[in-house]
Amino acid sequence: MKDTYKPKDWKAYNESLCRRGSLVLWLEEGVYRHWRDMPRLGKVVGEKQYSDVVIEFCLTIKQVYGLALRQCTGFTKSVLALMGLSELVVPDYSTLCRRSSGLKIKVSQRPIGEKLHVAVDSTGLKVFGEGEWKVRKHGVSKRRTWRKLHLGIDVNSQEIVSCGLTENSVDDAAMTEPLLSQVVGKVEAFYGDGAYDKKKARQAVARAGAKAIVPPPSNAVKRELPGLEERNQAIDRIGQIGRQAWKKEVGYHKRSLSETAMYRYKMVIGNTLTAHKMENQVTEVKVGCHILNVFRGCGMSNAVKT
Repeated sequence: MKDTYKPKDWKAYNESLCRRGSLVLWLEEGVYRHWRDMPRLGKVVGEKQYSDVVIEFCLTIKQVYGLALRQCTGFTKSVLALMGLSELVVPDYSTLCRRSSGLKIKVSQRPIGEKLHVAVDSTGLKVFGEGEWKVRKHGVSKRRTWRKLHLGIDVNSQEIVSCGLTENSVDDAAMTEPLLSQVVGKVEAFYGDGAYDKKKARQAVARAGAKAIVPPPSNAVKRELPGLEERNQAIDRIGQIGRQAWKKEVGYHKRSLSETAMYRYKMVIGNTLTAHKMENQVTEVKVGCHILNVFRGCGMSNAVKT
């Protein structure tokens, strides 16, 4: 029978859910200051009239409220007008689309020097193609395209500390080093499923000075190579106490929190990318991860098993 959970602090959690829809959460004084101090330029080719902060704010509003780029522009103009800030110039949809390419977005705000336990996983996001009903009825065609979203989660706070977006042909192990390089702080432990039981992934974890908690397959054999020492130890230990006991001993169950983060992304942000170009899709994913981290800061459910 599947375990069920009930929020322990429902009133506080309910208030945190309400705060997620507040415009005050996104339009901070710093954003307004960037907008106000923006140089009043005409449309000059090759010159950035809007700061990255303003562009990121508009793209964030777009995803939070599920708007298209043109609707985002109109929504932002109306909000500024209600605030008595009609003099602020809002970027048009083409500017937002163009500037989102390669926009640098800080997903996590964690302090430098903190020691982290990071769990990673990947999931698919739809770009374009047939709907679910047609695929089930007639099968998958070559027009159906997906991207692969890779997330790194701090297992203690459930904050997203790294993310990446790749073609669906890229394997999970290849993203180990890019995900670890984004983490601000010291990674003490790395949790991943069997897809990360590859030499390139384990050696990347070893170079980061972290402990790799990745289960080797049932038929795994020891290999005397640099970075695979922990894998050899895991094989010996599993042979002694069994796979389930080993997972419990090393805390492998924490890896499931990365799957929870994937579910949260798809439920809150969505399972479809709206941008057409890969570089814009990367920005879209980073904005979505930043939104989830802000929501987490508003408050999360403290659920207990019933």
